[in-house]
Amino acid sequence: MKILIIGGTRFLGKHLTEALLKGNQEVTLLNRGTARNTFPFYEDVEWIVCDRHDEDKFKSLLKTRSFDVIIDLCAYVPGDVELVVEVFRDRIGKYIFCSSMAVAQNREYDERLMLPIKNRRLFPITSTNSYAYNKSQIEEYLVEQFDKNGFPFISLRPAEINGQGEVREWYYLERIKNGRPRILIPGTGENLVQPAYIDDIIQGFLLAIVKNNAIGECYNITGEEMISLNDYLKLAAELIGQKIRIVNIPYHIFKNLTSTKYYFPFCYKYSFVASIEKIKNELGYQPEVGIREGIRKTLDNWTEEYTKKVSPYNNTGDYEFISYDLEDLFISVWEKVFDNSVERFRNELLEKGMLI
Repeated sequence: MKILIIGGTRFLGKHLTEALLKGNQEVTLLNRGTARNTFPFYEDVEWIVCDRHDEDKFKSLLKTRSFDVIIDLCAYVPGDVELVVEVFRDRIGKYIFCSSMAVAQNREYDERLMLPIKNRRLFPITSTNSYAYNKSQIEEYLVEQFDKNGFPFISLRPAEINGQGEVREWYYLERIKNGRPRILIPGTGENLVQPAYIDDIIQGFLLAIVKNNAIGECYNITGEEMISLNDYLKLAAELIGQKIRIVNIPYHIFKNLTSTKYYFPFCYKYSFVASIEKIKNELGYQPEVGIREGIRKTLDNWTEEYTKKVSPYNNTGDYEFISYDLEDLFISVWEKVFDNSVERFRNELLEKGMLI
């Protein structure tokens, strides 16, 4: 089977390429080629060096090519996908779009969603989050192309993905491994997250490749288990063999008082849990790696690449240096203010005879 992966050199792409090669598939990667020399499967894949936003070059290189499956891991705006549809409309077996459960973020988590989030074909395009908004627009375009022209798309919507090489998980694990006794979390940390281990997400992609009933559908895909961020970090610390104390700064206070672009992964205002019944019933998807085992597997495969001292994302989507000094400042100022507030509150109650 001839498979083209657009993107493919980062976390998800590396694991997906490895799985396809193990299945003796013929894999071609299309990207800018900036990671070509460090890509572990460089000699095992065909490499097309092309910036997908260079439309003329994209069309020139691919106008005579055909693939059984195209897997698009780096489509972020509708124009990215419109170009693929234009070039491959009649020369493709399946187009698998890597979407995101972010499409359900109607108001950037500011609305309380009914949980678990059902597997809708489309969600309302009302998000104020540009990433979620554009992913939603792409899905709407693909559904329209399928309904009108039969374009054979499949949309997979991962939630949080964990595993070796995933920078968001590393963001916290690296702190614990460095023996930091206090970990800052804006918010209560009691919101539920629903991570999936990378091997299970790859299982979903492989099923989408071989299951013809997947065409024209959008699928939520994540793990079975849910956990609060507080408990997730406590579990990670247990497996690492460290003791930590979580410092929770109220979400609204942190958001309103800090202008920093410092980003805290998995730190949402509300819980975010998705139903995966549709992909289980229709494609046979079955997550096999639980949260505890996923963390253990990540730690067992830890490499020095995790120590880059950059946070995964900020509000602009760019990388940013992590500053432990800044984090410690947040913690120390909050603890001082909190302790003073508690003392003032207690004294007020004593003065009014409310405490014995």
